[in-house]
Amino acid sequence: MQQDRDPKRRKIVGSEQLQEEKQTDATGALNTPLPFANWHRRGTLLEDCLVGDGVLLRELVGIVDGYCGKRFEGRSTELTGHTNTVRSVCAMGDGRLASGSLDTTIRIWDLGEEKGGECVQTLTGHTSSVTSLCVLSNGRLASAGSYDRTIRIWDLREEKGGECVQTLTGHTSSVRSVCAMGDGRLASGSDDNTIRIWDLNKGGECVQTLTGHTNNVRSVCAMGDGRLASGSYDRTIRIWDLREEKGGECVQTLTGHAHFVYSVCVLRDGILASSSADNTIKIWDFRKGGECVRTLNDYSSRLLSVCATGDGRLASCSYDKNISIWDLSKGGECVQTLHTRGVASVCAIGDGRLASGSLDNTIHIWW
Repeated sequence: MQQDRDPKRRKIVGSEQLQEEKQTDATGALNTPLPFANWHRRGTLLEDCLVGDGVLLRELVGIVDGYCGKRFEGRSTELTGHTNTVRSVCAMGDGRLASGSLDTTIRIWDLGEEKGGECVQTLTGHTSSVTSLCVLSNGRLASAGSYDRTIRIWDLREEKGGECVQTLTGHTSSVRSVCAMGDGRLASGSDDNTIRIWDLNKGGECVQTLTGHTNNVRSVCAMGDGRLASGSYDRTIRIWDLREEKGGECVQTLTGHAHFVYSVCVLRDGILASSSADNTIKIWDFRKGGECVRTLNDYSSRLLSVCATGDGRLASCSYDKNISIWDLSKGGECVQTLHTRGVASVCAIGDGRLASGSLDNTIHIWW
């Protein structure tokens, strides 16, 4: 069943598109549940770490209780307006959602009851695809433009009206990923195989260039303790120590993926997830020296994006038209599959809902 509310803006997709699917870990690497059942409780979340494409974990504190383990009904609100693939979705922590598209624009959606998913701002300025978004402080948003090689800083406060207040240049190829470090610094990963660290307190100066990857850097993620994780097409994940005494040293290289690493995200203190074109998600435990303690197998398609849902579960998306929900308190079992169109990005909104960006130019809000 499908019911149209407003054909120009959104529609409801019926629950018959939901299918439960269970998969087991073929590696047998871990026979006990991972310690995630209660990690969402107040006081255990990292203050300055990003979930998925830009949700600050601290913004999930106090609102994820009551959603722990809650099954998605499998219905979604569809937001339309982009004219090409939605490559990035990013929860802003205040009831708004940002989306970046291959149509070169960024749209801001108000998900509150009064607006009901209305597009309230369209940001233009990039000359090529927008590949990544992250939330900064004071109502600002950072965006990475793919082929135009720049990062733009937007001021979304009402008095600024979505003005682009800064453009950061320096990368020599496409910028694939941006993340806020939580201390006024911004990290970016690029197809030029480097990561750049920008200090917004110094006018956006590039203060460090990290080298070591031998192929495109597809994803960067702040770990909340002065370290940064990066995932690359060279099939590795690197951990960088950005504390002053270390100076951006690569302190660890994680290997195990058999194909491109598309996405990395922090789940909780000392736990990292990565998704890959080898159709797997790997869980890495830095309390055990960065050991891979679990491999989750999707079997069907390359996994483009992974994010923590804020309740001990993971969401992943792929080109095979599925969003998979993995319960880490049950040893990484796939407990639910949301059927949609080909999905390029996914992020937790923080109120029990999930947002996904699709290849058909739409965004879906799942509950």
